[in-house]
Amino acid sequence: MHKIGNLKSATWPRPGKPALLWVLMLAGVFLTACATAPESTGNSIAERAQDRWDALLTGDFATAYGFYSPGYRSSTSMFDLAFEIRSRRVRWTSAQYKEHSCAENSCTIVFDVGFTVNMPVPGVPKWDGSDVLEEKWVKTDGQWWYLPKKL
Repeated sequence: MHKIGNLKSATWPRPGKPALLWVLMLAGVFLTACATAPESTGNSIAERAQDRWDALLTGDFATAYGFYSPGYRSSTSMFDLAFEIRSRRVRWTSAQYKEHSCAENSCTIVFDVGFTVNMPVPGVPKWDGSDVLEEKWVKTDGQWWYLPKKL
């Protein structure tokens, strides 16, 4: 040990594999925390809702998951959400914000959504279509969150 004034300095031991695993686990926790609070390109509910759809369409489920309500995230993991979306026969191809109407702490947002269904019936390889979807969003602690329908 070296004495510097009234302070003693010591050399730190090199971290072994268990310490390295802890550091990696903590890094994962911090990255997950970042994914649960995505930043949108703006503050409006319409931009936030469009950002969620953009993430879903590109397969960025970690970002999309961060827009779901805290209650949903407490009962459904990001991996479960990704599995559920990937296992559907319907594949979303586009989503365009149309309009919204809000009360104090809830909004209904309307999107024009394009989709493809592979092999909907024998002899038909795929079917492309579009529909209008309404989504519910709720405001909690000053932030808007997507509230999926209960199955």
